[in-house]
Amino acid sequence: MPEIEITDLTKNFGKIKALSSFNLKIDKPECVSILGPNGAGKTTLLKALTNIIKPSSGSVAINGITVSENPMKALQYVGSLVEQPEFYPYLTGREIIEFAARVKGASKSRIKDEMEYLVELLSMSDYINRKTGTYSRGMKQRVCLGVALVMKPEILILDEPTFGLDPRGMKEVRDLINNLRLQKSSIILMSTHLISEAKEVSDRIIIVDRGRKIYDTTNEDNRNILKITLEEPIDKNLNLNANEQVSIKILGDQAILAEMHGGISHSTALRLLVNAGLKIKWIEPYNDIEAKYLESVST
Repeated sequence: MPEIEITDLTKNFGKIKALSSFNLKIDKPECVSILGPNGAGKTTLLKALTNIIKPSSGSVAINGITVSENPMKALQYVGSLVEQPEFYPYLTGREIIEFAARVKGASKSRIKDEMEYLVELLSMSDYINRKTGTYSRGMKQRVCLGVALVMKPEILILDEPTFGLDPRGMKEVRDLINNLRLQKSSIILMSTHLISEAKEVSDRIIIVDRGRKIYDTTNEDNRNILKITLEEPIDKNLNLNANEQVSIKILGDQAILAEMHGGISHSTALRLLVNAGLKIKWIEPYNDIEAKYLESVST
């Protein structure tokens, strides 16, 4: 089973702290998005994972192997696209991907199979034999993904894979990531600054700001929030926060957010609110990813 474990990872660039005691564990095949504004520390995190930069302190382990101690062994399980590389313009897309396969130790027959698989997967048949100097940005991005996907890695690390693409190209890359995610055979760890993108392709979303993890959708305290519409305006005399198991935020005259604590169920929380005097009309799960993200951007 593929696994990534990041423990107390800190990276300083002079007086600038790009990552600060960052912790993360992914121990099953899923797509995890690192969401955050520019400068939040997303690329620094992925560069530390792929040994492009060394951490100031803390550690990164892939399948139990510490990357900084044994990078070749740890990274044999990884395919990555971290920042857009530039190709020699006289090489074709096929030559670039075949070279990556040879570096990873593929035999001639395996390289042929890999090329057939990747050309079909990434819809590159029309230009795979052309020199990359004639490629659009979207074509180059597909070649980059092809390099990352060579030999079907257990862990795929992608740094803003749709950056700079037109809407059609963005959709095609997202569809590809979703197809890989649904196969449930690898960990996909990707960064993005687009909320919609993270929500579309991810099993788990982590918001990063100023090098710190400020939100994780696997945290029960983050997920146990209900948006409740009421039958009538809130009675100002009601003490809605009297019970420590449910905290209330008023959204308007007839709407509240109810956040549950201590592992209580939705039904128990609703019963407490009804007992407090509220007349409930409509209930829906509340996703506060947008609120947390916008809060990190504006502060």
